[in-house]
Amino acid sequence: MNKIKVAILLLLCVGGIFAYGKREKKTKRKPDSPIIGIDVSKHTGVINWEKLKTQGVDFAYVKSTEGADYIDPRYDYNFKEAKEVGIPVGAYHFFRFHRTGEEQANNFLSQVNLKKLDLPPVVDVEEWGQYNTTKSADDITREIKDFIDEVEDHSSRSVVIYSDKNSYRKYVEGKFPKNRIWICSIGTPPQIDRDWTLWQQSHDGKFKGAPGKVDVNLFNGNFKAWKKFMKN
Repeated sequence: MNKIKVAILLLLCVGGIFAYGKREKKTKRKPDSPIIGIDVSKHTGVINWEKLKTQGVDFAYVKSTEGADYIDPRYDYNFKEAKEVGIPVGAYHFFRFHRTGEEQANNFLSQVNLKKLDLPPVVDVEEWGQYNTTKSADDITREIKDFIDEVEDHSSRSVVIYSDKNSYRKYVEGKFPKNRIWICSIGTPPQIDRDWTLWQQSHDGKFKGAPGKVDVNLFNGNFKAWKKFMKN
């Protein structure tokens, strides 16, 4: 990572991120402006996407599904409203360790129209909230691969893997070289074994139009790289 990127990341890390949650209407984008986005689910509450748009939100990932049969009740609303105000939007699936990758891919694909996504699809892999599983780490990794293979077979797009640092090292590290990484590392730049594409750096973002606190994410690259990522 070059010195300019490091400087940007450190600036955001020490508190600059909260300024992005308070920006009003954006002026014309500068080529080197950080690309900031959010991820939301039903737990975020009812979002006024028009208000969010005025505060410099560059992209949004919305939760679509979880496990083999859960559908986020706010997915359709969040996806539709984000699209209507012009915020590039993607969908993510929360992976449950006690269900097969194929079952979960079928759930995701039944709810998400991959052709309408502005951003690549995401699978969320983390140990938090898992239950009722006796599978080994290798077994879980194989199920994640089955999910990714099934989704990618239905699209020309590559699945992005979201994970926290500990879960990444246990289930992802060294196993998915072709998939981009979205890493959660609250407060400090990620230190993992490869380049990352997205960094979830805060759970405490505040934006007009979004009740409570919002997860805030940074894209690792300039606007040209971002446009390429959107086509991934």
